[in-house]
Amino acid sequence: MKLDPAKAIEKPVVMLTGDEGALRRVALDRILEAAEVTPDDFDLQTFDGDVHPNEWLAAAGTSPFLAARRVVIVRHLLRCDLDYGKAANFKGLPPSALLILIADDESGDEDRQRRLKTWRTGWEKIVKDATGSLVICNVQAGELKDLVRAELGGFDKKISERALDVLSEMCAGSASRALEEVPKLAAYVEPEKNVQESDVREVVMPSREWNVFKLVDSVIEGDVGEALRQLRILVGTPQKAENAAFRNILPQLSRSLRLLWQARVCIDAGVQPGSASSDVREAFLSKPNLATEQEFVRNKAMRSARRTSLTQISEMLQLLADADCAIKGMLPSFSAMETLEQTVLKMADVAKPKVLAR
Repeated sequence: MKLDPAKAIEKPVVMLTGDEGALRRVALDRILEAAEVTPDDFDLQTFDGDVHPNEWLAAAGTSPFLAARRVVIVRHLLRCDLDYGKAANFKGLPPSALLILIADDESGDEDRQRRLKTWRTGWEKIVKDATGSLVICNVQAGELKDLVRAELGGFDKKISERALDVLSEMCAGSASRALEEVPKLAAYVEPEKNVQESDVREVVMPSREWNVFKLVDSVIEGDVGEALRQLRILVGTPQKAENAAFRNILPQLSRSLRLLWQARVCIDAGVQPGSASSDVREAFLSKPNLATEQEFVRNKAMRSARRTSLTQISEMLQLLADADCAIKGMLPSFSAMETLEQTVLKMADVAKPKVLAR
C-alpha cells in the first residue's frame, strides 16, 4: 500500500478501498493523524453507508468549529446504493470538508461478494469523477511477509521463511487474515522459540481457497483420504452439498485446475509465469490468468503442475463438467454429495500416472 496522507487529504473526498481490512485501518489512522483529528474531536462525525449521501455531505459541508477541517467518516460504504452516489454533489464540498469513505468488508455468499466488487468499482469511479483521492489498500509482493515479521516482532518472536510461505498460502495471500493469526501463533509457541511450519499448520485456520488447493494437491499426490476430507470441509453438511457445489466447490476447483493448466504450459516451455514470452502468454486464459495472480498462487500452481500433465488436467476438468451436469439432472446420478465424492475419486484415478517435469 502506497499512501502519502498529507497528499490524500488535499482533496475533500478520500476513499479507502482494496482487499485488506488491516491496511484500511492503518490508512485511516494515518489520514486522521495527518488531519490532526482524534476520535473524540467535536468536528469528527461518523455515518454508516445505509444513510443517504446527502446527510454525509450536509455534515461535511458544515463549517468546522474547533478545527481547520470538518471530518466525516462513512463506514460500510458498499451498503449505499450506487445511484445515490452518482446523484450526490461531491464536487460542491467546501475546502474545509474532509469526507472519508471506507469500503469495509461485508459478509455474504460468493454471488454477493461478486456484486460487492462491482459496487466497489462503481464507487471508485464516483470518487475519481469527483476528483477525490483513492487509497488502494492491497499488499504488494513480499509486503505480507514484512508485515507478519514486524507484528511478530512486537511479541519478541521470529518466524522461519517456510512458515511464512505456509501462512501466506493458508490465508490465501490475505495480509489481514495473516495478521489476525499472529497473536495465536505468538501465544502457542513456547518462550524463546521461533514460529515454525508445524506451528502454522497446527494453529492457523485455513481459508477456503487453501482447502481447494489442498484438495487438488491431494488428488495429484494420490492421497484420496485427504482429498475427501478437504471436500467434506468445503461442503460443510451433506444436506447442503448441492448448494455448495454450485456456489463455490465446482467453480473453485475449475479455477484451480485452469491455473494448473497454465502452470504446466510454463513448465513445458521452461519459463516462469511472470517472465513468460508472448507466445506462452497467448496460451494463458484471460480469467483466471496465472501471470496476474499473487505470488503464492503462482508458486503453488507451479509446484503442483510438476506432478501432472496437460492431458490429465483436461480430463479432470471434463470430470468437473460431468459432475455439474449430473447434479443438475442432465446425467445419471444419486445425491449431490455422492456425485462430488465420485468425482474426486475419478480425478485421483486420472492423476495416477505421474509425468515428471523436464
